[in-house]
Amino acid sequence: MELTQLQYFVAVAESLHMTRTAERLHVAQPALSQAIRRLERELAVPLFKRAQRRLTLTPYGVYLLERLRGPLGALAAIPAELAVMAQGEERLVRLNVRAATSLVTDAIIAYRQSHADVHFKLSQSEGGADCDISVFTDQVIACDASIPTQQVFEERILLAVSDTGKYAARASVALSELADESFIALAGTRLFRGICDRFCLQAGFVPNVGFESDNPASVKKLIAAHAGVGFWPAFSWGRCEGQGVRVVPITGVDCRRQIALRLYAEQEKRTAVQFYRFLCDFVAGRYADSPEA
Repeated sequence: MELTQLQYFVAVAESLHMTRTAERLHVAQPALSQAIRRLERELAVPLFKRAQRRLTLTPYGVYLLERLRGPLGALAAIPAELAVMAQGEERLVRLNVRAATSLVTDAIIAYRQSHADVHFKLSQSEGGADCDISVFTDQVIACDASIPTQQVFEERILLAVSDTGKYAARASVALSELADESFIALAGTRLFRGICDRFCLQAGFVPNVGFESDNPASVKKLIAAHAGVGFWPAFSWGRCEGQGVRVVPITGVDCRRQIALRLYAEQEKRTAVQFYRFLCDFVAGRYADSPEA
């Protein structure tokens, strides 16, 4: 059985008029009649009674019509359903965020103020597959000539200290001075934590992590409470002055990282392309406003 045969059968069965059905389907009546007869031969049962140029359904035809209405109706709805899916996919931006999560979240909030119909799906995949935009740090940035659209920002890493602590009045602090200090850090699985650990190793010590937290806001609160010191990205975590914490430049080790924004989506996916451009401008604005810009 062919799909066209079944569609022809349903059309004829509903109208019980071969000529009008052929006209509605824009096919020749002989071709329509042949398709019905071929279907009857394949099924080995008569589907129509033909008497005095009138058609009626046989019990087999009634049964087949009832069985086909649901599946053929579902098939007919597929193009419209796929169109709805395509519209939803166009409005969905898939982000793989391996760095600067707070910064990306702030960008999304700002973007949705004027683009409320755009939705975002965030993941943290090491492979970075199946995404429109990726945000990486220098641990995972790799040259890839097949990805022409990429913007890289260099970010200084500063020392966050209590604004009433012993380092608050310093113009800078050598990283080696902090060997005996308690550090407030992000959880060990974070890429940023790994970068900061490398800085300390370059300064000749393993950091004494007194507290670990899952988000920068908690890190800031603990530093303000004199629980220790911490590394603070100059622009991706936002400003912290005036909240019991200040940032001080680090000397002795070149504490900096790169944040790369990559666009994987094709130009045809305009929503992702537009957000990528907005994200680049948003990050550039934060960079220009950062303490070390």
